[in-house]
Amino acid sequence: MIPVYAICVVLGVIAGASWVFLGLTASAVAGKSHLEPEARFGETGRMTISGVLGFGLGGMSASFGGWGSALSLAGAAGGAVLAIAAARYLGYEQDSAEDLDKDHV
Repeated sequence: MIPVYAICVVLGVIAGASWVFLGLTASAVAGKSHLEPEARFGETGRMTISGVLGFGLGGMSASFGGWGSALSLAGAAGGAVLAIAAARYLGYEQDSAEDLDKDHV
């Protein structure tokens, strides 16, 4: 199962880096707002990427920690759940109009 966890880590890192790169490009380059990943994929996309990365990291950690296969799979599932919860509750925050008005007064 270690190769599966490793593939999940690599895919999660690439997807996360792409998410950040596209978000920065969309906000920095005029006319590229259609690239904004939060607008295209939303919370579901953010949680999917986070879950894949968490699954891979949790599984790799448990495997190299000497856990058996079943416990490593449980560790991978636990890592995915924690990463999804983090993406859900610590994820994207958009400034409201009130917050923007306070900054410009």
